[in-house]
Amino acid sequence: MATLKMVPEEQAPEEVRAAYEQIKAGFGAGRVPAIYKVLANNPRLLAAAVENRARIMDEGELDPVLKEWLAWATVTLANNAFGVKVHTARLKKLGVTDAQIIEGLSVLQYFTGISAVINGLAMDDDVDPEVLAALG
Repeated sequence: MATLKMVPEEQAPEEVRAAYEQIKAGFGAGRVPAIYKVLANNPRLLAAAVENRARIMDEGELDPVLKEWLAWATVTLANNAFGVKVHTARLKKLGVTDAQIIEGLSVLQYFTGISAVINGLAMDDDVDPEVLAALG
């Protein structure tokens, strides 16, 4: 449950209703996620969040599937249960299989684990310039 009140659609001022309609017509799949109802307590920031999301997810050079993978990885690592459910569903809608999602989790597991080891050993300066040059 949110720690701040949600602004219900029927009580929303006009500028918030407009943002709600944009959300429902786009990424909200016909509804307004709770986070945006809480953000509606500040209509200016709600509008900014909706615009920012549109610019990031709907525009740009990156492939939409890659963007969805990045969103999924981010919410997974942030332990955002809502985001994991939503972005897993979005990946599946884009044709990603269960096996591919498990593989994605394996990538996250490996790199977070090896990163913990590298950090624990203070090996941040162990980058070989020759290796970087060969990779570039």
